[in-house]
Amino acid sequence: MLINEAADALFLNIASAKDIDNAMTKGVNYPKGLLAWADEKGIDWCVSKMDELYDEYHEDRYRCSPLLRKMNKKGIRFFEN
Repeated sequence: MLINEAADALFLNIASAKDIDNAMTKGVNYPKGLLAWADEKGIDWCVSKMDELYDEYHEDRYRCSPLLRKMNKKGIRFFEN
C-alpha cells in the first residue's frame, strides 16, 4: 500500500519521484525509496497485489493508483536503471 500511496503522490504532483524516495530514505530511514522498490519488484507485481487486496476487501484504500496502471500498460518504470 505504501508504494501505491507514493505513486498517487506522484500522480497528484505532490512531489517528484526523486523527492518521494528521498523522503522515505532520509526521513523514515528506509533502505530504499518506495518507487525504487516498485521498480525492483516490478510495476506489474504492484498492480497485481493492489488488485488482490481490492478484490478481497472491496475498500477504496486498496484501489490501484491510476499511475501504476498506466505505467504497467506501457511497461515503464519510475527510474531508469
